[in-house]
Amino acid sequence: MTTPTRFQSDLTLARDGGTPARTRPEAPMFPGGMEVGQEELAALARVIESKNLFRYYGVGDGPDEVASFEREFAEVMGAKHALCLNAGSSALICALIGAGVGEGDEVIVPAYTWNATPNAVLASRALPVLAEVDESLTLDPLDVERKITPRTRAILPVHMRGAPAAMGELVAIAKTHELVLIEDVCQAAGATYRGRRLGTFGDAGAFSLQFNKIITTGEGGVLITDRDDLLELALDVHDCANSVRRGVGLPKFAGYNFRASELTGAMARVQLTRLDGLLERMRANHARLASQVGGLPGLELRRGSDDDGDAGIALIAFADHAARAAEAVAALNAEGVLAMQIYSPATPDLHVFPYWAPVLEALEAAGADRPDCPRTLELLERTIHVDVSPLCNEQDLDEIAFAFEKVAKQVLA
Repeated sequence: MTTPTRFQSDLTLARDGGTPARTRPEAPMFPGGMEVGQEELAALARVIESKNLFRYYGVGDGPDEVASFEREFAEVMGAKHALCLNAGSSALICALIGAGVGEGDEVIVPAYTWNATPNAVLASRALPVLAEVDESLTLDPLDVERKITPRTRAILPVHMRGAPAAMGELVAIAKTHELVLIEDVCQAAGATYRGRRLGTFGDAGAFSLQFNKIITTGEGGVLITDRDDLLELALDVHDCANSVRRGVGLPKFAGYNFRASELTGAMARVQLTRLDGLLERMRANHARLASQVGGLPGLELRRGSDDDGDAGIALIAFADHAARAAEAVAALNAEGVLAMQIYSPATPDLHVFPYWAPVLEALEAAGADRPDCPRTLELLERTIHVDVSPLCNEQDLDEIAFAFEKVAKQVLA
């Protein structure tokens, strides 16, 4: 499908003197952040007026915002328990330690993810083992199988750029090898796989509420799990006094202070009510844009594990080789479209494993081989990535699609 005829009169690229396809700046890609308004302000005012800023004790009737958010989040996601934290990284650490991951263990992670994922493995005193991603840009189940050793304790799939990993295959692998399965859902809150919310397929799911994420409190995170034992240990990990607060004895773990404040809980409750509306808009925008771009010459859209469940936050296509991708990205930028290559050797990006210096140093110190994931780098270097903001209207999407049409026909064909 091509863009409407009113955009097709001149395919001259902007870089060559043509008129740029975009007539206005790109919409900001802070989905929940751009929704912040009077409801969030009222929620924060409610906490401030109560004087109850700390979740575990206070004045009057005491605090309730974080606890209420945890109940509401667990219900929305379809999980038994939720634990609100100060960051998505904290959620990952609590999930790993809560599931029993520790010193001497290996955890399989994708070679393409934000560096917080392997960092969390190191924080649990285990070692990350890097596996390739496939054309979905999520963990390749075949390479996961190849990377399993007697020391493997867990698999940690990441639902990158809102796309579900191949959870059917990964759950089967985890069950066959009796491995823990922790989902990193930080970029895909509310997305689904075969109709089921991500984060509920394994032992735990970790979410982020950081400003870039689908819903946000500026900073924050959430762990979900159906395992009572995992939650019990995670509570001690996230709060060094939690077992005493619960009246169950002394701590079982030398815990940290990963607690969320009542301000975070109050704002998160409002943002949670916005989640499904944001997903609906982003999915509709993504579907419209994908239908216009998908048939263009020289482009292949990222393969989905479940297109209907994708959060719709980004459109990613592959050129046939890296140099073409780089040229296409530059041409799209000239058209006013904020496109990027996910991996370019000249541009450090902490989403890509060659730049995870502390992780690589830890692996070297442990005597492990230096990670080698050439397929991941080859795929990422061929990418053309654009965000799909829920603020885009039909004109925005048609202009972006027209920019892709110009670049596909003039650069990639």
